[in-house]
Amino acid sequence: MTGILDKFHVEHGAHGTKVLARSNQLTPDCLTDEEIDAAIEMLKSDLDTCGREMKRLLEVNRRGSLFEGWPSPSEVVDA
Repeated sequence: MTGILDKFHVEHGAHGTKVLARSNQLTPDCLTDEEIDAAIEMLKSDLDTCGREMKRLLEVNRRGSLFEGWPSPSEVVDA
């Protein structure tokens, strides 16, 4: 899950990261301008969260770690 709406999912693989929508309907039925603004603002917030997660995952790739939290070979100090 990424964000509070659980409408998007970030996938991470050998070819990079991507955002997928979990459903075809991203907003409820809106009848007023205020409802539209609120729905879109929440989607924007969730997409911002997805962007932060994508950047975090790319940083994990750049470190060369297979698993988050494991040191890359350049960070290992021989005892």
